[in-house]
Amino acid sequence: MKQQSRARRLLGLLGAWFGIAAAGIWIMHAQQTQNPNFTGGKVTPVEEKPQGNIAHYHFDPGARTKWHIHERGQIILVEEGVARTQMKGGQVMELRAGDTTYATPGVAHWHGAAPDQGGTQFNVSRGGITWLDEVTDAEYKTPPKR
Repeated sequence: MKQQSRARRLLGLLGAWFGIAAAGIWIMHAQQTQNPNFTGGKVTPVEEKPQGNIAHYHFDPGARTKWHIHERGQIILVEEGVARTQMKGGQVMELRAGDTTYATPGVAHWHGAAPDQGGTQFNVSRGGITWLDEVTDAEYKTPPKR
């Protein structure tokens, strides 16, 4: 009886090991296979699950952030209305629904709505944020570049 019990356990362990090994081989093969949703060459994720921060804000007319820095940059997509943004040392830019801009990593910038129109923004950033001084009225009201 003891030998049959040992044999069953050994077969069970071998079956489990074989199943795990087969699953591992299948996963490795699946990761190396081109995703059918991409063409023209192999597309490889840079990071499997990149850390990112997503924010979705509506800015009332005249509302804006303080100057701030994103450690690894920020994408700003204007979904509706009118937005303003500026990178330190650059011109104030006006953005409308569908416009997108990129705040370079490590560069101070601000963003918000136009003085007379609100706007909704979808923002994606990575890394930490360093908050700085308020945007002065003179900086904010500088005529924008379109």
